Amino acid sequence: MMAENRRPYERKNERRVERREKFAYVLDYLREGNPLDKHKIHKNRPFAQLLGADYFMLMEASTSRELQLEEEIDLEDPSFGVKVDFIISYDDLTSVAKDTLIRVIKKIIGEKEKLFVEFFNKSEPLTLKLHALELLPGIGKKTLREILEERKKKPFESFKDIEDRTGIKNIVDIITERIIIEIERKDKYYLFAYPIDHRKPQAGQQEIIYVGYLEKLK
Repeated sequence: MMAENRRPYERKNERRVERREKFAYVLDYLREGNPLDKHKIHKNRPFAQLLGADYFMLMEASTSRELQLEEEIDLEDPSFGVKVDFIISYDDLTSVAKDTLIRVIKKIIGEKEKLFVEFFNKSEPLTLKLHALELLPGIGKKTLREILEERKKKPFESFKDIEDRTGIKNIVDIITERIIIEIERKDKYYLFAYPIDHRKPQAGQQEIIYVGYLEKLK
């Protein structure tokens, strides 16, 4: 399983990932490389661990210049000197990267506030008994009813508007926790993050369902 998760970002004669990140944030920069890294090219050469800004994909990238933690990188701009080599899993992150991850996710949520507010306005049931909003930590049936009733009256306009009208606190923290759950692959539903292994599950493996609300609401 781990070998499948660490497949190259792009390789000829191999199925590419279906989504590509344009922008990413630096989670960790390893100037001397990492002797413990499973990739030979990263054992003694500078590389960075990144988080994509659109699909929350974790990546390792070679770099020709020094990078700063939480720095935003345009992956399609050669002047940044960054080349993505591999898609990785949460378990592959360094301790520094894991610490930086939460701060970066919160930064992305703040930058995409309008999209996440639209998620509260337009999200729908996933099954007859489960609404997408219920996948957010702390959102139960009672809070779900309040959200649905309020958005019928008037669409939400901001995180503060949602909090004021529904009584929910710390929406950014709630969304952050949900994204972490998806990055760590702890649920079969992916509301925001793109699953790195989205193929049909083998016997005994959990089904993976990519909902992709941020992609739908752009």
